[in-house]
Amino acid sequence: NERNCSRADNTASTGAVLRRPARPFPHRSSSGPTQAAMGDIHFIVDRLNEPPFSMPLSLVAFDEKSPFELLEIVNAVIREISAEHAANLRDETPEATATRMMDFLFKVLNYQQSLEPEHFKTGLLHGDPGILYPALGWMLERRSELTTRAYLARFLLNVEIPEHMFGDDEILELYQQHKDLQEQFKEAHKASEQSRSQLISPAEIKKAIVQMEEDKEQLERKVEALHTKLHGSDGFEPMLREVGALRVEQDEQLKLAERMKEQRSHAYQAEQRLEQLSRALAGKKAEAGVSDLGRLLQKLEAEVAAMSRRAHEELPRAIAQRQQRHDELQQVLSLPAGSESDTREMLQHRQGLQRAIRELEERKRATASDPDDRLAMFRQQASLVAKKREQVRQRLEAVRRDKANVDAELASKAAEVSQLPDQPVLRGEEFRKYAAELRGKTAQYKRMKAELGGLRAEWGTLSRTVSLLAGQDSSVTSQLSAVEAKRGVAGFAQTEEQLRQAEQLKAEVDSAKGKTLEEISQVVEEINRQIKDNKTRLAPQIKSLRTLRAQHGEIEAEYLEKKGVYDNIKAGFDSELTKLQADLDSAEKEAQQEESSCHYYDTLSAMERVKLQRIADEKEGRALRRAMPDGAVVTTYRELYERRIKEQEAQQRELRERQKALKENHVPNKEQMQLFRDLNKLLRCKVDLQKAARAEAADMAAAEQQESNVLSLGND
Repeated sequence: NERNCSRADNTASTGAVLRRPARPFPHRSSSGPTQAAMGDIHFIVDRLNEPPFSMPLSLVAFDEKSPFELLEIVNAVIREISAEHAANLRDETPEATATRMMDFLFKVLNYQQSLEPEHFKTGLLHGDPGILYPALGWMLERRSELTTRAYLARFLLNVEIPEHMFGDDEILELYQQHKDLQEQFKEAHKASEQSRSQLISPAEIKKAIVQMEEDKEQLERKVEALHTKLHGSDGFEPMLREVGALRVEQDEQLKLAERMKEQRSHAYQAEQRLEQLSRALAGKKAEAGVSDLGRLLQKLEAEVAAMSRRAHEELPRAIAQRQQRHDELQQVLSLPAGSESDTREMLQHRQGLQRAIRELEERKRATASDPDDRLAMFRQQASLVAKKREQVRQRLEAVRRDKANVDAELASKAAEVSQLPDQPVLRGEEFRKYAAELRGKTAQYKRMKAELGGLRAEWGTLSRTVSLLAGQDSSVTSQLSAVEAKRGVAGFAQTEEQLRQAEQLKAEVDSAKGKTLEEISQVVEEINRQIKDNKTRLAPQIKSLRTLRAQHGEIEAEYLEKKGVYDNIKAGFDSELTKLQADLDSAEKEAQQEESSCHYYDTLSAMERVKLQRIADEKEGRALRRAMPDGAVVTTYRELYERRIKEQEAQQRELRERQKALKENHVPNKEQMQLFRDLNKLLRCKVDLQKAARAEAADMAAAEQQESNVLSLGND
């Protein structure tokens, strides 16, 4: 207990985490693990030891994890749930890590806990087990469910957009497209999950196919048996036709029943739709107070046309005028503020212009009141015509500007309409809602414009005040400089200001030095106090350590003595074992040699025994019994070999006789062959001569025939 208390004091004083005792899970909300898993870290350790984490952890090793290692384990679990959090904690700041984990736990996984967000974040930063253990247990228990939730959150998490940005049509359209895509993703995900749940495993399909094939075989056997049994009976064929027709009619009846059910369902849906449309029509009639549908439609079309004209003509023109006025005011505000001299010059110029205008008016009146002036009437008519002309020109310019604005707006709207997909025209309640939103935005625009005007007016006043004060400051400074020069203390105010700034800077530096010295002294005192506490705490342990060191010396001496005896005995045993091993090796070699010699002599002995047995059989006449080619039967090897020797001798004599005959007839046969070759050549020569004679005779006959033909032609 004293050791635990001293360790706790040391932990509290130095702030180092040496070892934490095992803490049970705190009670969590209903979204946490089950009641059986509360207060037990066995569940966390078991799950972390299993794939895909495969962390070789024990309860002691998990309990001794530092806060940073606990955060790494939490990050590993989060990374397994969502691959987007594959971040290294050493590359992140603690603040960024805590913010990322809190956003993922609360916004994505919907983790429920009773602490305030700031307290939870502080616990995350310090690696508090009371906060990390429940979160770990909750995520490990629902890992598959949370993985699916994290995957869906990537596509279904709402995008936070400020309210004032919804006034932009493009942003509003993009946001609506985002929502539509989210709905499409939901439908696709539901269909995918449904198809996955309806899929049948290949093993079940194979099993069903096998079962159906067996049923088919059984039915075929039954049908074959019935066909064989009833084939020879009277009236089998008509009965078979009637049964087939009955089966067809039953199938047709089932199909008709299904179609009847489907048609009834369609009829019921059509009736429901008709009732809804009737109620909607009655509501519209009651709302409009008009019984005639055509008149109601005309009224709605007139309202839509009026609203469309206002939205496309009047409001854009008013907005353009307001924007132009706003730009003019912005330009005026952007001009630099004038001084008093500029104001006086402008006033003098204005007064001069007013005097010139009054003089011109007096001259005009004097000229108009002159009775002798004959051109007065023409001047009056000319002035009227000029006024009318100016008015017409102004109206023409205004109409041209309006036309140009309308053309530009029409072109821009046409381009926008061509780019946008087909959209229905707003009618009825939708158009009224749109008009209400537009009025609200217009009111908000006017209010903000009024606030902007007030702020700009205030800014102008303040700017004017600043300029006046700056002018007064310069004049006062010049007067003060003149007074100082008159009194002989020129630059006193500037020097005083510099001294004041230097004193202020010195005071700040002194304050910082004092704080630094105080902090250093506090740190030194804290270190000295910790050293003193550690000495006091470690004194009993040092005393016991000295006793243990003395015991260690005695035990070590005894150990060394016994180790020497053991080494000597072991050396003797090792040398004796080496000798015995050498003797054993030589004995094994000798045994192998003797065994080889034994096998060799055994083989020779077996061969000799076979030879002796053959000799004995030869003597007794039962060695063998074999039929020869000439039909004789031999019973001994002697007879066999004598027969073969005689056969070889006979073949030798026959070959010698053939050799002798060939030698004797070789020369005559060679001469005979030469004579046959010469005869062959002579006959060939005669044949060739005969062919040549026949060819020559044929040529001569042909020539004579040709000559006779020529003579006959000449006589003619």
